[in-house]
Amino acid sequence: MRIAVCDDEPEILNDIERKIHRLYPEMEVFLYEDGQTLLDAKIAFDILFLDIRMEGRDGMETARALRGTGSRAVIIFVTALEEYVYDAFDVSAFHYLVKPLDGAKFFNVLKKAVEECQNAGAETMSAEAGIMIKHGAVTERILFSEIYYLEVFNRKIVLHRKDDTIEFYGKMKELEKSLGNDFMRTHRAYLVNLRYVRKYNAAGITLENEQTVLLAKQKYAQFVKQYMHFVRRETGGEETADE
Repeated sequence: MRIAVCDDEPEILNDIERKIHRLYPEMEVFLYEDGQTLLDAKIAFDILFLDIRMEGRDGMETARALRGTGSRAVIIFVTALEEYVYDAFDVSAFHYLVKPLDGAKFFNVLKKAVEECQNAGAETMSAEAGIMIKHGAVTERILFSEIYYLEVFNRKIVLHRKDDTIEFYGKMKELEKSLGNDFMRTHRAYLVNLRYVRKYNAAGITLENEQTVLLAKQKYAQFVKQYMHFVRRETGGEETADE
């Protein structure tokens, strides 16, 4: 499950992130200081804490833009002025919180939002998240679930899907941030979708399409930890992989 927090006050951003991780330590949390940056990320979030009053594109405009793209995120508005919350009904907001944030109220609303996502099957939404890439004259939306891995080659990014590849200009560091914790940078030249890992050892990773990517020696322990966490989250239990 992915949670975004968008607020132009850094202390509020950090406070909400801390509160989320206090209740759900392993939850993915993405922080944004303005609405446009959040929209540009093109990530399908399950829950969104959104400040109403921000410079530039405010919270209401951001919420309307998200709804316009088909987003079904559970939106929780955060505001210092309670009268603004009446506009929240226009974008099907789930709840609102008034600054300064009350801890007990925050945790209660967060729990209800997570339950709302689970009841609505919102966990499956993240699997349909995607990124927009431009290759040649074509701009294409690629689902996260389509990507097996990405690699840097001749100053370009090569995106590998099951049966084809796409080359485009981009920065691996930015892609790593956008794709989230289901992907891992196993080597400076490779970013791997953990969903398609079939087996691994200290030297490399074999994917479901039988392709092998490098695993840097200094990344091995981190990879094992992140992959095991991914497996437990996906299966709800313990599982081991070939070493």
